[in-house]
Amino acid sequence: MRIGIFTDTYKPEINGVVTSIELFRRQLEASGHTVYLFCPRYFGREDPTPNVFRFPSSPYLFKRMTERRFAYPSLRVFREISRLDLDIVHSQVPANIGVFGILAARFWKAAHVHTYHTLFMEYTHYMPLPRTLSRYLVRLISRRFCGRCHRVISPSKRIRDELRHYGVNAPIDVIPTGIDLREPTSVGDPGELRRRYHIPPEKHVLSMVGRIGREKNISFLLRVVLTIRQRRSDFTFVVVGDGPDRKPLQQEVKELGLEDCVVFTGYVSRDEVFAFFRASSVFTFASVTETQGLVLLEAMSMETPVVAVDAMGVSDLMADERGGFTCRLEIDEFAGHVEELLDDRELHRAKSREARRKAAEWSIETMTARLVSTYERAIADFKAKGHLRYGRHRALNRSTGSAALH
Repeated sequence: MRIGIFTDTYKPEINGVVTSIELFRRQLEASGHTVYLFCPRYFGREDPTPNVFRFPSSPYLFKRMTERRFAYPSLRVFREISRLDLDIVHSQVPANIGVFGILAARFWKAAHVHTYHTLFMEYTHYMPLPRTLSRYLVRLISRRFCGRCHRVISPSKRIRDELRHYGVNAPIDVIPTGIDLREPTSVGDPGELRRRYHIPPEKHVLSMVGRIGREKNISFLLRVVLTIRQRRSDFTFVVVGDGPDRKPLQQEVKELGLEDCVVFTGYVSRDEVFAFFRASSVFTFASVTETQGLVLLEAMSMETPVVAVDAMGVSDLMADERGGFTCRLEIDEFAGHVEELLDDRELHRAKSREARRKAAEWSIETMTARLVSTYERAIADFKAKGHLRYGRHRALNRSTGSAALH
């Protein structure tokens, strides 16, 4: 199968969408498929990679989105697409390059699949528009973009339900990304990281890994840390990553008097991320907008128990509470679970064993097999019906009386 992945975010950016793309790309290629990737150019910051084609781009002018790129059409890239004879166009973001994917699928007669990675409704604070208008546009764009796809992939059941609420009537398959247990090929030295960030060996490490943005709810975690700090001092909270909210959160740490027990690392290498997982006694996660919580699986693959807020994609992953605990968005409850894991060694060992087993169950091999099945169904739909105009799914459903597309 010849697969074209169209994405508005890719390396050197570091985020969950890029991680998902890379995991699936590698496994698809290992399974014998050919994958071409279409993404923005970052003007000298990217490494040349075979089968990766880049559109010219510029940073968004919105203050809180400067790490994102606005892509422009390119005749050179479109000429390359015309030579590839794609079977599948798989778009990852319903933005500029996602639209180029719609055009490529139509012009060069390929089936179109889209993964709805992000709950954009929770990111409207980044848009320089009134919130009511922003939320209306999110629903409209999501409905119309997905309505032009043969199939849509949702990383979780809750995102699927949200898309149905928006009025998306295309077939939706729930396929989490999964995790490659062979990754990373090497793990950084946790002891070296402790020395670098001046964390004494006798102190527990509590960690959070991700983009430092409002949607990750790190301010809530700082309140949790403050609550725990009032009772004990045998830990350091490490925030691994970077983003637009880093400086405001560092200021919040000062105001809360937590400078002696909170560390911000900025961006670190992939191997060092896994070293932080391994060094951590507990991985903490408070985002209520996460579509699947892939980072929790990564932490669990290093046998690190997690405590997370029970919301969105996290609920699918942690429903059985193996490998950690979920709780309400309530500071004392969250802090209580963290301390329970720190204080009860037998419980911690049991949750660590569960974590590793759960990570193995959500393997990238299993999820890629499901993705290939979705591609095959999309190709069959395309051969039977051709390209669908927006709203055609609904018309087909009415005419056939079938619930299969839902």
